[in-house]
Amino acid sequence: MILHINTEKTWRGGEQQLLYLLKGLQQANQQQIIIGQPNSELEKRAAGIAPYFPIKMMGELDPFCIRKVSQIIRTEKVKIIHAHTAKAHSIALRAKYKNPYTKLIVSRRVDFPIKKNFLSKRKYFSDKIDAFLCVSDNVRSILIKDGVNSQKTITVRSGVDTKRFVNIKEKTAFRQEFQLSDETIMIGNVAALVDHKDQKTLLNAIAKIQTEKKFVFLIIGDGKLKSELQQLASDLNINDKVLFLGFRKDIPELLKFIDIFTLTSKEEGLGTSVLDAMASGLPTVVTNGGGIGEMIVHEKGGLISNVGDSDSLAKDFTTLIESEELRKQYGAFNLQHVQNFSVEETVKQTIAVYESLLS
Repeated sequence: MILHINTEKTWRGGEQQLLYLLKGLQQANQQQIIIGQPNSELEKRAAGIAPYFPIKMMGELDPFCIRKVSQIIRTEKVKIIHAHTAKAHSIALRAKYKNPYTKLIVSRRVDFPIKKNFLSKRKYFSDKIDAFLCVSDNVRSILIKDGVNSQKTITVRSGVDTKRFVNIKEKTAFRQEFQLSDETIMIGNVAALVDHKDQKTLLNAIAKIQTEKKFVFLIIGDGKLKSELQQLASDLNINDKVLFLGFRKDIPELLKFIDIFTLTSKEEGLGTSVLDAMASGLPTVVTNGGGIGEMIVHEKGGLISNVGDSDSLAKDFTTLIESEELRKQYGAFNLQHVQNFSVEETVKQTIAVYESLLS
């Protein structure tokens, strides 16, 4: 029995990856259960895939939660715990102390260095952890650099369900909804509005774009920096070039609608929104933050700039805005290249790790 633990109530890239994994394991006839927050998005979307145990997880040291998790491990005869978030990592580690023969796997999706405090060291250097699944070589190299045993770190890249983006019809109603003319080039950024996604650099780049063609940037996502970013757009006098759309559930349709995808992160485990864009046949303008460069091939599937380089990004945007031929060329390349990042391959590699730990 495999136990997945996820502590998020909302829906982001990590939760989408978990859902892909759940479906893949179900198709492979793997027995699995889920522990997650009550009334979370994961509980709704995982219905019918695997039994869901709602536990209110108040924090990493919540004794009631840890006791409940330990009981479920024993009752359900769990052989592998797979922790999918940082808090789940802590909860699972403490639960394993009471269930020492259960294997523990931690998914690592971010490329932040390990903190130097005692609790972080205890979490990452514990001999109770059997494997870290890293979503990119970049994430793996950071863990190893910080002192994690290299033999416990395995790169299993995030995957994309390419079938999810097939046969999606473009919604002409979007142009009416956003009040855009037919000749306007749309550039989309799908990301949480948080510091490491670095929409500040994106907005500064937009202000420097030099072209006679009409264009608009669709900032798709929500987060704590929304007001600050809206104020920056106003200060840069680019309100007519930027639309903040907030959280949307129609991402596949929006990706079909836009002409260019962009992600300007400072740090990124891998950046699964880039994979979604590639599966939609979009050209990209990105930074080399984190694992993004492991997906995009420069001057074949898109253009890559250094993190924080708004001047270079502005030139890259201008190049693709002005060249429909390049947009088509890069988009076609990405549509083929993304097959190397299929969710089927991710599930296959994850199962291989499970089997190796139980053998």
